Amino acid sequence: MIKIIAVFFIGLLEQLLYTKYLISVDKRQTVASTIYMVIYINLYLFIVAYAIKDTNTIVLLISYALACGAGNYLAMYWETKRKK
Repeated sequence: MIKIIAVFFIGLLEQLLYTKYLISVDKRQTVASTIYMVIYINLYLFIVAYAIKDTNTIVLLISYALACGAGNYLAMYWETKRKK
């Protein structure tokens, strides 16, 4: 259970960074988008490699997918709220 929760929170963080990356690309912020991408891709590859090695691969990937949805929602919510 701890693994599932850990994957969820890492996936949430990863998706927050990915959405921030996309926003910074849209704003043409070269340095910020590069930093977001490096951190994002490392977290992504860590999660995928970890899930493949584990016996509960499907459960971990479902947790990760839910976290990605939540992370995207939160990042977009904060971004639209900040613009108002």
